[in-house]
Amino acid sequence: MTGERAIHIAMFILLLIGICAIIGWASYTYLDTLVLRIAGLALGWGVTLLVLYVVFKQLNWDWWS
Repeated sequence: MTGERAIHIAMFILLLIGICAIIGWASYTYLDTLVLRIAGLALGWGVTLLVLYVVFKQLNWDWWS
């Protein structure tokens, strides 16, 4: 069980870093003003965390509790 929990945590962290890096790159590349870049990053983080939470919830992975 501990190994499975470590794998879930590693998956979550790697997905979070990868997706947010892509969102950060896209925001920095395609948005012109600083305010839009910051808003894009915040929106990207929010959507990413929401999607990962819903996916883990649907799969009944309760490693965060």
